[in-house]
Amino acid sequence: MRVKLLALLLVAAIGLVACAAPAAPAAEAPAAATEAVAEEGTIPAADSEAAAVDQEAQLAEILACVEENFPAETYISNELLPDPDAAWEPMECETVDQITVLMPWVLNDEEAPWYNAVEKGYFADVCLEVTLMPGGPGIQPIQLLAGGAVDIAVVAGASRIPASVASPTPADVVGVGTFLKHSPYIWMGLDADTPQDQPSTKALTIDDLVGKKIGVQAGDEYFAEFLIGKYGLPADAFEIVEAGFTPDPLLVGAIDYFAAWIVNQPRLAESQGFMNWTAFSFSEWGWDGYSDVSTVRRETLESNPDLVKRYLAATNQGLKFLLENPEESAEIAVKYGTDAPVTKEEALRRFELQKALIEGSDGLPLMHMTAERWNTEVATQIQFGQLELPACQP
Repeated sequence: MRVKLLALLLVAAIGLVACAAPAAPAAEAPAAATEAVAEEGTIPAADSEAAAVDQEAQLAEILACVEENFPAETYISNELLPDPDAAWEPMECETVDQITVLMPWVLNDEEAPWYNAVEKGYFADVCLEVTLMPGGPGIQPIQLLAGGAVDIAVVAGASRIPASVASPTPADVVGVGTFLKHSPYIWMGLDADTPQDQPSTKALTIDDLVGKKIGVQAGDEYFAEFLIGKYGLPADAFEIVEAGFTPDPLLVGAIDYFAAWIVNQPRLAESQGFMNWTAFSFSEWGWDGYSDVSTVRRETLESNPDLVKRYLAATNQGLKFLLENPEESAEIAVKYGTDAPVTKEEALRRFELQKALIEGSDGLPLMHMTAERWNTEVATQIQFGQLELPACQP
């Protein structure tokens, strides 16, 4: 079994970092969130509560419309995912199918499950020869998939899937399994009350963010708009400035918080001695969703479901190996992650940070998704202007 690794030349600044792609919304925020903000005097309690009620009522109305007019079952499926209790058994191969799989980012340690599926022979066991094509800045996974340049695309910003399906020029694609069950998107800060060389245990609330300077990537301003709308904050609650992909502005004190993925930039901070980072996780405050979702063309799903099923089985096996054998998986990731090299220790730290995101809190097997989460994601995108669905516009 061999795998073709398509090289991508990158500037050194990319390092460990993965693109902070748009996350997907869903979960309800902590019940006390609005009250916490109001108690600190950010806005009057009555105004805050009224705004929150209005936002929730509007979201419920949009969600009902989405469930009727654009249900998630039209663009996602769990049907071809493997039985989690089934023993792994290699197939007898009369022929081998060659497929190209677009990775969610450059070849670093993010793609560990797929590296495992190559290195441990899981793809070979199901009669597949796989080309792993790196993603990265400027690469549009849905367009490449829809145009036939790749057979499967692992989409980091999974909100692109329904957005592309609902587009005036739609891409007929289907998400068939997820790597991360919760969004890794955070606003990252440094805890001034904790020594720099010690981990912080501070749980950030919205009040910690209000009045602060937040560095975000271009196009991600809507995360601030989401918090302002959902929690009834003043329009100028945050000072939003554009930042790059490394946390350096935060570390030198130029900004108060930095938009990041929890599996990436915190490791960069730690490598520079800043162990006291803190994270405001949007997945805990009402904006949650899936990430690194394996996506196929509908025509592939309908004409060759067996190929998709075999790909998912081998990828799932690679993911299980990652969770059960992190040490060996880290060594494999160092070997294959040639675009943005990492050390074994750095890979192990990623695995530690992402474990809860992989396993999720839905009680479902690895890689499974729920229609409810996707429908709420779409409704929230519509509510905050990130997706247009004519029948359901507020």
